[in-house]
Amino acid sequence: MKIIHCSDLHIDSKMESNLPLIKAKERRAELILTFENMVEFAKLNGVRAIIIAGDMFDTLRVSISTKNRIVSIISKNADIDFLYLAGNHDEESFISSLNEIPTNLKVFGDDWTYFEYGSVCIAGVKLSKENNSVYQTLTLSKDNINIVVLHGQIVKSNYDKGVELISLPKLMNKNIDYLALGHIHQYTTGQLDKRGAYCYSGCLEGRGFDELGDKGFVLLETDEGKVKQEFIPMSKRKLFEYRFDITGIDDFYEIEQKIIDGIAKLGTENLIKVVLVGKYNLCLQKNIISLSKKLNDIFYFAKVKDESSLKVELSDFEHDMSLKGEFIRRVLSDEKLSEDKKEQLILMGLKALDGEVL
Repeated sequence: MKIIHCSDLHIDSKMESNLPLIKAKERRAELILTFENMVEFAKLNGVRAIIIAGDMFDTLRVSISTKNRIVSIISKNADIDFLYLAGNHDEESFISSLNEIPTNLKVFGDDWTYFEYGSVCIAGVKLSKENNSVYQTLTLSKDNINIVVLHGQIVKSNYDKGVELISLPKLMNKNIDYLALGHIHQYTTGQLDKRGAYCYSGCLEGRGFDELGDKGFVLLETDEGKVKQEFIPMSKRKLFEYRFDITGIDDFYEIEQKIIDGIAKLGTENLIKVVLVGKYNLCLQKNIISLSKKLNDIFYFAKVKDESSLKVELSDFEHDMSLKGEFIRRVLSDEKLSEDKKEQLILMGLKALDGEVL
């Protein structure tokens, strides 16, 4: 039997915190498109069930057009069961808003819900403050292939007092073959006990620069009493962060060219965040706007963040008798100013001394 484990789709996410309005609208549409592509993969590869381990949507209020689109996708793929566990973002507003629930959309409740497919049992429960005794009430046959679905942050201790905390020790030796988790947006897997493994499938599409690299779902296949897992990349676009050390380079055009050369292989359809780091000399004239414009002409979206700092020492201007030298000495010797404030004052002062408009 083939099963897909996915989570944290965050469909209908606004996407506007990182992107301009037009790109945010495009990316919202791509979240749904990637979900469609995953379902198409399931249909072509004989997948019997798709586990959605929480946060299918991003907010409690899902737009009517999005809700209708998702219901249509599910209804038109009647040979696939969609096993849905509400997460901390979507809760159960999607289900409660439906006039009619598709017969192949099956929901995990506040108590353990079990779906059986021959010798394969898939059990799940929505964690809450009221049902923190779920570890004791989980019942699984040792003769079945058992998959358990939960949404939350795992802890490798017996502490489970938070609604979104899952105690791994309390799930050990429960005849679990595969623990399908949601909540963490990065694919992560590890050993639960001698018998089973735990796994976060991660999200289908990265939405911000804290969700870098490959995104997709996990394809499970039960064979000879075992569960084999394979991560399948599926996202339309990837997000990358590229850190570039500008130390020792005094020509910003050279910096631009080296950055462009360094990230050329990342794919123009993707989203790139370039972070400038290191120490730069006073003679370097940085132009962040120019760099951002060049990168956005190449990539789907680019963002530049400057974390570099000015390399200037008091000893460098100890014998400089010019107005510039006196100004820099006064700023550097002021113990009340932070390093960032000193840098800002020096750069502004030098522009003023050169007659530039501030």
